[in-house]
Amino acid sequence: MSLKRRVGHRIKLARQRRGLSQEDLAERIDRSVAAVSNMERGRTLPSFMTLERLARAFDMPVREFFDFGPEADDNPKRSRLVTELVEATRLLSDTDLELALDQMQAIARSRHRGRRR
Repeated sequence: MSLKRRVGHRIKLARQRRGLSQEDLAERIDRSVAAVSNMERGRTLPSFMTLERLARAFDMPVREFFDFGPEADDNPKRSRLVTELVEATRLLSDTDLELALDQMQAIARSRHRGRRR
């Protein structure tokens, strides 16, 4: 998956998680709806100024638009899933986040034990 598509996917997820339409986001970042659509579809990569505006609109650091992890180039599906998982955690309280982490670790342990049999 290309850089533009990965960044676009992050933008779209962040917008959707916050319940914003493309029109709402366009207004917040002083860009057109077409520009937002093109970014989300990976047709264009936002400028740094636009990335800063997006980060403010989403209340997240700019770096998170690019934090894909080592698996991003090797496995596009895994990259998408990890991105969605990280974005979903933004909505959780610290207590719920701890619970989610405990559950994920339990799943990982059970899968790891299952492979060793």
